[in-house]
Amino acid sequence: MAGLVGVTYEHIDEIDPLLKLRERWPQGLPIIRPMYHTGILVRKGEGVECKIARFGISRQFSSFNARSEKLQESRLWKSMFGKSHAVAPLSYIVEWRQEEKQRIPYLIARKDGKIMMTPALMAPCFDDKSDLGFAICTREPSKFFAHFHDRMVGVLTPMLMDRWLNPGSSTPEELMECIRCPDEDELVARRAKGEPSKKTADDTRPIETVGNPLTIKDFESGNAKKKTGQARLTD
Repeated sequence: MAGLVGVTYEHIDEIDPLLKLRERWPQGLPIIRPMYHTGILVRKGEGVECKIARFGISRQFSSFNARSEKLQESRLWKSMFGKSHAVAPLSYIVEWRQEEKQRIPYLIARKDGKIMMTPALMAPCFDDKSDLGFAICTREPSKFFAHFHDRMVGVLTPMLMDRWLNPGSSTPEELMECIRCPDEDELVARRAKGEPSKKTADDTRPIETVGNPLTIKDFESGNAKKKTGQARLTD
């Protein structure tokens, strides 16, 4: 889950700390996969700043998603939970649905068009301590997201973002609330043209979409094509 994500230049321009990314990626980052770099937001005084970080903390094992159920149990994640928090801004998450005999890619994003703020943990990369790495926190999916995958990212509200970036001021239970399940009508899925997973880091052309976005109402009414199975990028 959340193995392929992206940030558009339009969203970069909307948030002052993210403007730092435009210097390095003027066209945005349409594809961010594990071991790619992007910008994360961290606390700085009373505000936030952007730091460049690698999506994943180790090259030796899967470390780009942190399961919410393991944040206080895993030796890796509990060393960061409540201490080293960040926010990963995302324009969309790429997921696939098996429709009839085709594996169809979709960009899942906020219905209101705003950038999605997701809770993350950060630490120096195991294989290069000079590089900062991060993992996005995941949870059980909403009914809408379950049509694409059995895990999803937490989605922060402004209040929860502030709490997440000040972990020392909250209890573990209050921090767990930050790995929030979005409302069922909060996200939509747009069918992507081509195959996003084949895009390379130097291909910064935006991913185009076709057709009308899928909403929870489409699944409830049966207007979405019948799902015949789930296809995953990673576990």
